[in-house]
Amino acid sequence: MRVIFSALACALIVMAASCGASVDLAIRPDRSALIALAVEVPVVLDARIRQFADSGTSSTSGQVLPLFDARAIEASARGRGLAVKESLSPSVRSYRGVFSASNLATLLAGDARLAEAMKYERGPGWASLRVRIDRGNATGVAALFPGLDPDLLESLQPPALYDNPVTVAEYRSMLAGLLGKTAAAALDELLVSLSVSLPGPVVDSSGSVTLRTGKLPGATISVRALDAMVLAAPVEFYLKWTE
Repeated sequence: MRVIFSALACALIVMAASCGASVDLAIRPDRSALIALAVEVPVVLDARIRQFADSGTSSTSGQVLPLFDARAIEASARGRGLAVKESLSPSVRSYRGVFSASNLATLLAGDARLAEAMKYERGPGWASLRVRIDRGNATGVAALFPGLDPDLLESLQPPALYDNPVTVAEYRSMLAGLLGKTAAAALDELLVSLSVSLPGPVVDSSGSVTLRTGKLPGATISVRALDAMVLAAPVEFYLKWTE
C-alpha cells in the first residue's frame, strides 16, 4: 500500500509535471487492494519536454527512450512488499502499472513519510481513508515513487516539490516561457483522475469527491494537472464506508 498511495501522490504531483494520469484503486472486502495506474504524455508536450530529459535518447543508438522508467517503478514496488502484476511503457511517452497489496494496514504501518499524508482506519463495521497532500509532505511522498526523468523534473521544477511559492497563474506563465505557448495550452487541458472502489457503501465523505453507488460503490476525484504541480491548496479527501 505504500507504493499504492505513493502512486496516487505522484500521479497528483510528479507525473502531472508532464502529463495527465488516471489511477484506479480497488479496496477489497478482505482488506487487500489493487491499483491500476495509467499515464500518457500528449504528443505536443513530449516533443517539447524531451530537450530537458537526460534520458531522451540512447547515446549509443540514437533510439528514443521512454520518459518513464518502468523497471525502477517495479523495483520500488517489490521492495515495499507489493505484488507487481504489470509495469511497462507501452510507448515512449506512456506508462502502465498494476500492483496489489494483501493487507492495507500492515503495509502502511511504520512509514513515517506516508503517515503525514495518508491514514487508513478501521472500527466495528467500518473503515476509512483520509488523504492530504500539501507542499509540506509532497516531497517525501513523491520520493517513494521513482520513474520520471530527474533532469526533466529539475527543469520543470513543479512548486509542489521545490521551494518555489508561486501561484498557479505565475507557474503557468513560467511554463509558457520554457515550453512554449502551445505546450502550455495543452497542459491546461490535462487532469489527474482517481477512482476508488470500496467493499461497502460510503457513509461519510469530505473533499471534492463524486460518490458512486450501486454494485461497485466508491468515489472519484479529479484535479487539474497544473493545480497538482503547484499545490497552492492541498489535495485532500476523506471516505468512510461500511464493511
